[in-house]
Amino acid sequence: MILIGAQQTASEVERRIVANCSVRVAGRLDPAEATRPEYGWLPAATRDRATIARPGTMFVTQPEIPVPLAVTFPFPAWATRPAEAAQRPAPRREADPFAGLPGADDDIPPF
Repeated sequence: MILIGAQQTASEVERRIVANCSVRVAGRLDPAEATRPEYGWLPAATRDRATIARPGTMFVTQPEIPVPLAVTFPFPAWATRPAEAAQRPAPRREADPFAGLPGADDDIPPF
């Protein structure tokens, strides 16, 4: 069975369903949600980072890799070709609150 939850908090999904998932994905988390036991698969530092992650950053874990990976979805989110991902949107007028924060591409590999 493949179960894909979109924009669901793990604490709101039946406990047995979450327990039987081998691949887990978490995006930006609310600080209160990050403390829930359903996110115990994330190391404490990664949970803290998930509370300030940039939009499009996801943390993925699966049985073959011993640590969660930080991945970034291309911008725009609907991009399916490299040429589409390379297009940049028109500059926004307000300042980017995430400017200067480390991103998934700044991570030092753990091995």
